[in-house]
Amino acid sequence: MKIGNISGSTRPGRIGEAVAKWAYQNARQKTDADFELVDIANFDLPLLDEPAPPSLGQYTKDHTKRWAEKIGAFDGFVFVTPEYNRGISGALKNAFDFLFAERKCTSSKPGTSRSTPPPTGLRSLFEGS
Repeated sequence: MKIGNISGSTRPGRIGEAVAKWAYQNARQKTDADFELVDIANFDLPLLDEPAPPSLGQYTKDHTKRWAEKIGAFDGFVFVTPEYNRGISGALKNAFDFLFAERKCTSSKPGTSRSTPPPTGLRSLFEGS
């Protein structure tokens, strides 16, 4: 099983990057899955700029194709994201708005987050798209 540990912020001086690395280092000690740290800041995603809806899977931009390939390779996700106004970061929402099939979570592709309280919007990235 391959799990993506997603760092969900691009803000300069962000604390989440260190938290994501810490979570990744701890997760790597597990032997029942392979973990990979994925920092959305490394994908240079602009605001959604694909001409067709993601549900068609007709990605035309290199950044979208690279992002889709990366996310599509995972069986599940762990998210480390800041909470802004009780929601996820705009950068994380935007990153997953680029995708459709690659972000579909089912019982075979779970996602998880831990926070108190959990940010609204994270679940919606994977439901009812």
